[in-house]
Amino acid sequence: MIIRRLVGVVLVVLVLLVVVDRVTWWAARRVVAERVQSEAGLAERPDVEVHGFPLLTQALGGKYDQVNAKVDDLSVQDGVTVDQLDVEMRGIHASLGDLVKHRVGDVPVDSAVADATVGYASIDRVVADNMPDDNLKVEFTEGDGGNLSITGTYESPLGSTQLQGEAGVTIKDGDLLLQLTQDSLADIDPLLRPQVKSLLNRSYHLPELPFGFTAQDVTVGQEGVTVRATTTEVQLS
Repeated sequence: MIIRRLVGVVLVVLVLLVVVDRVTWWAARRVVAERVQSEAGLAERPDVEVHGFPLLTQALGGKYDQVNAKVDDLSVQDGVTVDQLDVEMRGIHASLGDLVKHRVGDVPVDSAVADATVGYASIDRVVADNMPDDNLKVEFTEGDGGNLSITGTYESPLGSTQLQGEAGVTIKDGDLLLQLTQDSLADIDPLLRPQVKSLLNRSYHLPELPFGFTAQDVTVGQEGVTVRATTTEVQLS
């Protein structure tokens, strides 16, 4: 009889712990989603996932190991659309009582990494809008060895010239730099090559990022170009 009662008490305690854990998970998701939405000026709350089980041990310590936020189809400045933005935050500080009672002030975050993927349709549009010569029309796709593949046409007094080449992509001082590879445009008329190269070897200023993010790296993939940015000691207000 005593053993049966003890088992019953243990089961009740376990159920309560699970309930508290899920309440904590929901409250942490809500707070982070609200703060990211407000700071980034989003029309809708992002999808947020709080990692770790049980969360209760993290909540009691007032620090969450990892929280991820995801936003799709984010419109930023200069007509750029970020198809997918993934943010991974580490070391999120918020007390359990404040979370549950929804009275959280600023939420300190130790560090964060953001991956912003811009699709090729958006890249083509931005390049076309900023191209100083309307005679050059190009499109971008994934190339070899981490490069961008470039195809297009250039209209000149010599006629219509088909273009095909590749360009490397790097980040420097907040700009996205496109630099044609050495063998690119080898098949076009030598008289046109310097002009076309000067039009394609260009820099594009990246939109200002929230939370003090600084662009660090860029990769080329099947879906588009992904810029990785990092920040430390963030305040989610």
